[in-house]
Amino acid sequence: MPSELNIQKYENYKEQMKRLDRALTNGFNLEAMFIEYAIMEDRTESILRHGDLWEAYLKKRGRFQPSIESKINYIQARSTDKTTLLYKYFDNDLLAMVLEWKEERNRLIHALLKQEFAHNEVSELAQKGKKLVDELKKRSGNYSRAIERQKAKAEK
Repeated sequence: MPSELNIQKYENYKEQMKRLDRALTNGFNLEAMFIEYAIMEDRTESILRHGDLWEAYLKKRGRFQPSIESKINYIQARSTDKTTLLYKYFDNDLLAMVLEWKEERNRLIHALLKQEFAHNEVSELAQKGKKLVDELKKRSGNYSRAIERQKAKAEK
């Protein structure tokens, strides 16, 4: 039975997805990118936690706080092993595209008050972020379920 914490997280996640859709629909692209980034952070942590890699990742980070870039780099480094589920679900350009999106988002955020943007540049980046979020959610969910199946099979 799901724990109270898991139920709360699910409800929060569901609410943020609604907010993301509303933000995109109404042209609140900065809010959309804020939510997208938070979801990407969460999904990359989820990948590490479900793969029992979180503690090793934190140990490698040492005194440094987790970051989306370091989590993705850690996942990418481990997804090169063809015998792992990480390879099956993440040995492609999805995580690299998330990092590229993050860099472009950061550039736009830092330049917000300093320059004019190309027509629809912020909107296009928010839409791209939504596509990446959807794909990352799908892959991380599939990965988590595959890990659970693998664990259940090992227990038999």
